[in-house]
Amino acid sequence: MYKKPVIIILLLSCLSCVDAVAQRHRERRQWEATEGGLVYKVLQCMQRRDTAAYFDLFPPFDTLWSMVNRNTDNSPEAQQELSNLKQHPQILVEFDPLYNRSIIGGFAHVLAKGEDSGVQWSSVVMARYELHRQEPNQSMIGYSRIVPERFAGYVFVQDEFNRVTYCIRIAEIQKIKGQFFGGQLLNVLKAKNVDEFVRKEEMEQDYLRWLAAHPDTATVVATKDSTDVADTAAGENPLLMHREEGTDDDGDKREEVVDRRYYEGMMDNEIPIKMYIRYMRIIPGKPQQYDGLYKLGDSKKYLKLEITVTPEGKWVIEDESAVGVMELALKGRNYLGGWSNADENGFDVIMTQTGTPKGKVEILDKILDRGANPRVDESIFDEDNDGGKGKKRKKNNKEKEAKDKKQDKTTEKEPTKESEKEAEKPSKSDTKSVKVKRKRSADSVNKE
Repeated sequence: MYKKPVIIILLLSCLSCVDAVAQRHRERRQWEATEGGLVYKVLQCMQRRDTAAYFDLFPPFDTLWSMVNRNTDNSPEAQQELSNLKQHPQILVEFDPLYNRSIIGGFAHVLAKGEDSGVQWSSVVMARYELHRQEPNQSMIGYSRIVPERFAGYVFVQDEFNRVTYCIRIAEIQKIKGQFFGGQLLNVLKAKNVDEFVRKEEMEQDYLRWLAAHPDTATVVATKDSTDVADTAAGENPLLMHREEGTDDDGDKREEVVDRRYYEGMMDNEIPIKMYIRYMRIIPGKPQQYDGLYKLGDSKKYLKLEITVTPEGKWVIEDESAVGVMELALKGRNYLGGWSNADENGFDVIMTQTGTPKGKVEILDKILDRGANPRVDESIFDEDNDGGKGKKRKKNNKEKEAKDKKQDKTTEKEPTKESEKEAEKPSKSDTKSVKVKRKRSADSVNKE
């Protein structure tokens, strides 16, 4: 009588074992078999800002420690190197983000620095990557016995919103038993090739050393946007790019856009506001130049903006129609401040940098560059938010209008017999006037 419950228990145990094996199999499948696959996974973590997924890309300390203790290489040289790892386990700890917090810190630093430079991580795409073999240093003796191949290099991505190429320096991509782990992020800069990245990184380090030697300027520089060049009249700014005179005139330089940023927000949590700002190429010896557009509330018209940034880092933005003036502070991806007009009406303003639907940047650029119609029907971008229904609806409306126009033309050219008969019939107004005339004539006859 107890056989049936026992069989059921055995079946459940087997199912649980199968499920555990399948779970372990799924966990193993997450590791990449190529270095390119790992690079793409790192980029996906950045696009989604997924710290947990990035954490899982690194080998845990327990795994590395087990590989040291179970290494089957019995040669004296190998045993001596492995003994060094056993005596210095901190070498292995450096590659586990659970203990080495600088790994996740580097991930967060690159994300924040990129956003501060205008990168929309959700819209970046892979351009290419360049990796080279990374050799162990003297402090890592024995690590090559468990991780024979390590790579470092550069990953180039393109921001589709700003149409700019950025370079990310990456290290510690490790190949362990045919699978790839790791990928520590170290820095990100706007660069199209390795030479440009190296040059800018050296300039960045020189600037940081210069800033450390001039602590009195740290507060002023910190209040400015990261794209601004510090005003260092007393000392030369190492980040300032010098160009040969006569290469380009100032007009051509001003026309070159080096960055684009789009913001949306609210005024007093009631009135929507949208703003588009372009950064022009910096001209040595002159302040950073900007242009842009904004629109308020339900208006379909964008207004051109006059933008200046004070030495204290305050953004003063006035529209071409003198409708209002904004005084804002840029903090990361957010603008905070107020809007006011000549009637002493004031509103608190909060705007956040966002992406835009495909094609919208081109329309806004045409308004600024070619003087196109500043009225923009935002409904044409609804397809990005409703799964393409807006685009389909717009197409159906156009087809319907074309069909109606065609039908009207056909009706005008080929009138039917019924329409001719209807035309011959007197209208209601004509019939009424006839009746009135008859009544008047009858009344005159009766009087006579």
